[in-house]
Amino acid sequence: MRDQALFDKIDLHLIRVLHTVLTERSVSRAALRLGMYQPAVSAALKRLREISGDPLLVRSGSGMVPTDAALRMVEPSASILRAAEVMFSAARAFDPQTSATTFRVAASDYLDPLFLPQ
Repeated sequence: MRDQALFDKIDLHLIRVLHTVLTERSVSRAALRLGMYQPAVSAALKRLREISGDPLLVRSGSGMVPTDAALRMVEPSASILRAAEVMFSAARAFDPQTSATTFRVAASDYLDPLFLPQ
């Protein structure tokens, strides 16, 4: 039950923050890339640390260094993000046979005969 309670705290946004922080190796750069404020990324990183039970990133002389546990999370987090993108892209695929979308076309008067019914 404890594992399920931890799993329930994970959302796609946290996975995205995790992957970006780990690839950027900087909370500030990750915030810029995500279009978020640095304190929000820091708060998400704190939640991720609590969920994982690992510091994930530690300070060193050259910046932030991922822990071994964090390095093992890079590829799975990328896979999860790719899968989510595929899942939602497929759901939004355009099908002209079933689409009820209204399109507005702007054109010069001399093109009217090509587009308008006779």
